[in-house]
Amino acid sequence: MLAMLPGSHLGNISIGIDTTTGADNLSKFLRIPFAGYAALAATSVGAVAADRVALPYVQPTSGWIVSIGGTARLGPEYLGSSKFGFSGSPSLSFRRQGETPAFSAPEDGLDYALLQTQSFSFGPVAKFQSGRYSGSDNKLFGLRDVPWTVEAGAFVEFWPITDRLRTRLEIRQGFHGHHGLIADASADWVERIGAFTLSGGPRLSLANGSYMDRNFGISPVEAAINGVVTPFRAKGGLKSVGADAALDYQWSRVWTTRTFVKYERLVGSADNSPIVRAIGERNQFTFGVGATYSFAWGG
Repeated sequence: MLAMLPGSHLGNISIGIDTTTGADNLSKFLRIPFAGYAALAATSVGAVAADRVALPYVQPTSGWIVSIGGTARLGPEYLGSSKFGFSGSPSLSFRRQGETPAFSAPEDGLDYALLQTQSFSFGPVAKFQSGRYSGSDNKLFGLRDVPWTVEAGAFVEFWPITDRLRTRLEIRQGFHGHHGLIADASADWVERIGAFTLSGGPRLSLANGSYMDRNFGISPVEAAINGVVTPFRAKGGLKSVGADAALDYQWSRVWTTRTFVKYERLVGSADNSPIVRAIGERNQFTFGVGATYSFAWGG
């Protein structure tokens, strides 16, 4: 997720015309009647005045707009879980004063654009994933814990239709809980109606064998201890498909709120795992609300 104070500035243009110095001599020399000279001068001054109206002065801006916020979620306690739990995450973004706030979807990672144009951006991205712990669900008895994970990598974003259709790809490597590689692809249609912004679109996620086996694999020992699940070795490939939808409302220049829903359908090895088939759920729903506060800094 790097979203309100539009602005721009133009230099103040001043133009002066001296219509008095040497007017009589000039009129006499060129034999132009005084009345005609006065009319010509009035026309010139009027043209300059019109130019000044066409280029209004706007107060220059400088510094940054910083946006801080947080999101609360109600969703699966762990990947593939049939039980719901609460979680939360902070958000931070900043932009130059005068720049339009960048669009971000609810489940975008925390990113920073190293290269950015009107339709393309690229840079590093990071995301936090909560873990799976056997103590949180009796059905997980005997299965290994999967601690929380920080995933870091890169993102690329492209707008085929400026300010309307956004496509995004994140590729991240896990550290701590899992050490697998995951790729999330998404597309969002963005519709702005007054203070409202409605967005949403399809989602697709792939992961390598290390990620899949860590989250969905079951060893023979674990299966024997648990007694419900059977041994299973998960393979890399397509992990899930789904969709997101979000509604933002800008209450003022500083406050924005968001509500969203996410649907994820586990597929492939993830869906075939006994962790999902025997004790979990392939259909994963997440509901969330968030708020963002923006303020000027510097300048």
